[in-house]
Amino acid sequence: MRDSGNGKTADGNGNKNGNGSGTVSEVILDTNELRLIEGHGRLKVRLSGNRIDAEFHNLEGPRFLTSYLRGKPAEMAPLVASRICGLCYTAHSINAAEAVEEALGVTPDGDVVELRRLLYLANNLRSHMMHLLFLSVPPIKGLISVFRLREKDLVAAGTRLLSTSTQLIEHWGGRSVHVPNVVVGGFGALIRGRELMESISRLESLRGDARKFVEHVLEMELPELERFRTMISLKADAYPTYAREAPLIINDGSTVTDEEYVNDLEEVVKEYSTSKHVYFRGSEATVGALSRIMLNRRRLNPEARDYAERIEWRINPFLMIKAQAVEVMHYLEEIVEAGERLSDATISPNGYPCVGNGKERGADPCFSDRSGKGIAIAEAPRGTLCHACEIEGGLIKDYRVYTPTAVNSKSIEMDSVELVKRFRPLGGEKLKYVLEDLVRCYDPCLSCAVSLDFLSDR
Repeated sequence: MRDSGNGKTADGNGNKNGNGSGTVSEVILDTNELRLIEGHGRLKVRLSGNRIDAEFHNLEGPRFLTSYLRGKPAEMAPLVASRICGLCYTAHSINAAEAVEEALGVTPDGDVVELRRLLYLANNLRSHMMHLLFLSVPPIKGLISVFRLREKDLVAAGTRLLSTSTQLIEHWGGRSVHVPNVVVGGFGALIRGRELMESISRLESLRGDARKFVEHVLEMELPELERFRTMISLKADAYPTYAREAPLIINDGSTVTDEEYVNDLEEVVKEYSTSKHVYFRGSEATVGALSRIMLNRRRLNPEARDYAERIEWRINPFLMIKAQAVEVMHYLEEIVEAGERLSDATISPNGYPCVGNGKERGADPCFSDRSGKGIAIAEAPRGTLCHACEIEGGLIKDYRVYTPTAVNSKSIEMDSVELVKRFRPLGGEKLKYVLEDLVRCYDPCLSCAVSLDFLSDR
């Protein structure tokens, strides 16, 4: 589906002379390149009389990674998918491995599944701390940098949490970025549970730091911007992060299977952006920490649930940073508990790693006669992440990635319109700053959202 937008332009002052007489018929609020987000993006809001339109521009260059995967051996998927992003690499690697496993009928053992869950938790904890500490909290407080915060102990506490969660990923994933240890069927290198406990014990000792940081974020004053829309999250027996074969829940109370969810997604090309928007059942949907909290907060662990009960949760996108703060405590507790269960485990190399560049070998002999379709859905830091693949004779025939930021892009635009309606008296310059804060609350990852396939209708 293609949506060209309105294609209007403005003069250097942000005004458009619609009739050639010098009469201002349109005002444009343009953030230029957004600060303090992952990747390069821009938000434009046009005001023309009573009409307000918003465009969320992804300025990242397309990389066509899913096109590259077509015709390659199935076991290449986790390796290539990890390159989609420098923040969400763990989530993409695990989702890719599981989509391929479902397509090929490969079932990893229980310890592999539990360790993948630990990796997912550590990835989400690290990403939340990066976003809250460095990207979102300082500008909402009117600061240009985290290092301008008066609460230096808060900065130190947040940095310790960020550093330790990164160490966890490095130990389990094989290195601190792109986690080569995640492979189809299991892990590519030996992992001993007792060797993981040093980092987990260090994280456990940081509970006080986490409480200090979470309480600070929960006490922040945020703009009121409530607007109804569809909210989506995984629904699992526990609080959803990484859950195999779990349905998805919608805020109308209904549930859908992973296959139904994929069938209900629609990619919409935007001429002004290198990222497609993803619609659910033909309209906007919102995913992420706020959706998870609103639909699953009873499943939080006890301490995180106590924090969640302090907040009156509404569909206000600014509350996403408070939802992430609550999840910081949840992820910490879950990592500690899961680590204790895995302390005596030994996971031998038991997967199908990608060897060489995949061009000369054809499919892995184990997979050469296998074909099928697979879907893997999990709760990445920014929301519901979906990988879907089709394998034929052990080679990838088709590969799709539906990222949280692509799903949230329409909500960012519609919330921007609503914000300008409500806060228009602030004036243009102040509105720009509040609009930037709004976009950052979504924690957009534009490297993930940039179109990974050719910009053509499929």
